[in-house]
Amino acid sequence: MKAGRPQNTPEVLWSKVDVKSPDECWPWKSTQTKSGYGRTWIDDKGYYAHRVIFNLANPNMIELKAPTNKKARGFLMHLCDNRICCNPRHLRVANLRENNFDMHEKGRVKHKTGGDHHRSIFSNLQINEIMSLRNNGMTMSLIAEKMNANKSTIKSLLYRNREA
Repeated sequence: MKAGRPQNTPEVLWSKVDVKSPDECWPWKSTQTKSGYGRTWIDDKGYYAHRVIFNLANPNMIELKAPTNKKARGFLMHLCDNRICCNPRHLRVANLRENNFDMHEKGRVKHKTGGDHHRSIFSNLQINEIMSLRNNGMTMSLIAEKMNANKSTIKSLLYRNREA
């Protein structure tokens, strides 16, 4: 055995799960990702803990690695909406579309807007400034020049935020 992380045997993996009654969530007690999912390593490869535990309870139903094909089955959906839950009864095999539909139905999706959106070219402070300049009568052309942007970009932003 090479140096580094200890071998994650099934016993070691199960010891990292707070197993409770069959209907309760079974939280992962070890490492978590920034987004709140349990994480573990097997043979120096990282996997989501809920996938590993589900696979131990239901051998060969899913691959340990999450699918890359968005239409494939093999995604695991948390019926309890608890990202660190490893209770196999709280996990259902699904495809990405089913998982996303479940998130939308339960209101768990937060759509980022304005400067928080990943494609935004302006910060929230800049957006507020643009709105203020327009409300004070500045033309879109002058705002575009001041913000070093295309007039069409300013126009698009202003029409998307008409209530301002």
